[in-house]
Amino acid sequence: MKKWIKKAWPLLGIGALILLAGIHILLAQRENLSTSLPPDKGAVEGIRLEDIHYSHADPENKVTWLLDAVEVTFSKNKRFMTFRDFRLKVQPQNRPGLHLIGQRGDYDTETGELVMQGDLKGKTDNGYTFETEYVVYNHKKGDLETHESVMITGPFFSVQGRGLSFDVNREILRIYSEVTTCIKDRKWVL
Repeated sequence: MKKWIKKAWPLLGIGALILLAGIHILLAQRENLSTSLPPDKGAVEGIRLEDIHYSHADPENKVTWLLDAVEVTFSKNKRFMTFRDFRLKVQPQNRPGLHLIGQRGDYDTETGELVMQGDLKGKTDNGYTFETEYVVYNHKKGDLETHESVMITGPFFSVQGRGLSFDVNREILRIYSEVTTCIKDRKWVL
């Protein structure tokens, strides 16, 4: 028996190695299956609606939201809302309203984060327009941000650049880089 073990120990070692590798692969597959499930079961699609008109009044923040979309999907737990081919109208009290169109939006009711993307075009009631590809608005913080190219046109000027942050409450706008500003024809008195 000792002679046989001395002769076969390389084969036994290879067999043990193959056995361990097989166990490792099976455990890894089981782990992959458990991690591929969504972390929040409520995030799985719940209700899907087509051609909708949705309005939401927020008396605490003195604003009304009106959303028209080709399709809206709510998660089962109603935390997430996704809308496609949309028109969004925001009507705050004592401030100019905003009209925005785009291809897709995702809203998280818990965090107050609204992500909008796809050929976004907006217009304010006081004459400003803007265009970008992607923007994130945090409703709770009152911050609007993007790292994409932006174009803003107003009654007296136009600005384009890359990256933007806008503090809605303090009305502070920053464009981060590649900024080009054009001031329209005006007579300047110095």
